[in-house]
Amino acid sequence: MSAKLHVVNLLSSLLPQTRVFGLRRGLYRVTGVHVGPNTRINGGVNIQHTNVRIGADTWIGRRSEIVSTIDASVTIGDRCDVSQDVLFITGSHEIGDPLRRAGTGTSLPISVGDGTWIGARVTLLGGAVLGSGVVVAAGSLVRDVFPDDVLVAGTPARIVRQLG
Repeated sequence: MSAKLHVVNLLSSLLPQTRVFGLRRGLYRVTGVHVGPNTRINGGVNIQHTNVRIGADTWIGRRSEIVSTIDASVTIGDRCDVSQDVLFITGSHEIGDPLRRAGTGTSLPISVGDGTWIGARVTLLGGAVLGSGVVVAAGSLVRDVFPDDVLVAGTPARIVRQLG
């Protein structure tokens, strides 16, 4: 994480939790994170790398963490609602030998379509793709590709039903 991004994460955590959204947008934009107009990033959000794009009119709940890498971005569409304590984690490891099971590091992008709602304490792993208008139930683990307009739930997440 860059020093500038570290300072912005710290400053953001000191500001009122659900206020001064314009200031937070501006601070994250200075670091190189793309934040769309009218997006509201709450206090305690931690963005680990600038390879992040958050669309317009999106809500990012408190204590959410976005961990992208130089090779794997996190893209969140317009008009999305991300509840509190949501984790976006692009990096992982191949399974290594018995001396060290966390082998070679890997990373895959994460993409969230427009109008999607992600419930509290959801974890999205590298390679996760949510279409537009998806609802992800609280506590789910998302690691696969899902089409538009579905409700997904579980660990690992699976389609529960089609939404109208």
